[in-house]
Amino acid sequence: MGDLGDTAWSILRQPNVWVAFALVCVGLMTQSSRYAKAAGWSRDRLYAARAAAAALSLALAVTLARVTPGLSIDWRGCGGGVGLPVDDAEGVLNVLLLVPWGIAAGYAWRRFWPVFAVGAGASLLIELVQGLLGNGTCHSDDLVRNAAGAAIGAGIGIVAAQVY
Repeated sequence: MGDLGDTAWSILRQPNVWVAFALVCVGLMTQSSRYAKAAGWSRDRLYAARAAAAALSLALAVTLARVTPGLSIDWRGCGGGVGLPVDDAEGVLNVLLLVPWGIAAGYAWRRFWPVFAVGAGASLLIELVQGLLGNGTCHSDDLVRNAAGAAIGAGIGIVAAQVY
């Protein structure tokens, strides 16, 4: 797991990732709080919605705000692949990226398909922006792995909502 920790640390130690996280988090947390209150959600669902906003903000920040040499607006295209299995540190991080968001959003929304759809949509956005800016690689494998992480998290969150 040395590669996994090294890869994660190389991204998390960048100050611009944390600035982006803070800015996106304020916006998403505000909107999720408004939605939860308008929907009449209980306090635990409101807090879960806020946690989901924070988790999605971090996922967007670590994938889109990291410093990458040669960053420019120029479509680089997307690669294809089979998505799974996960056999390297980057693949594991791609699956884990949306699990926390899926858990919190699954607990808050208590529905699988909306959580999965938003997770897959966020993953698609991430991959397209990476293909455009070059701050990562746009690859269908990453899209599948991110969506799998959102699905795993949603399942855990929905079960937790039923149990608690």
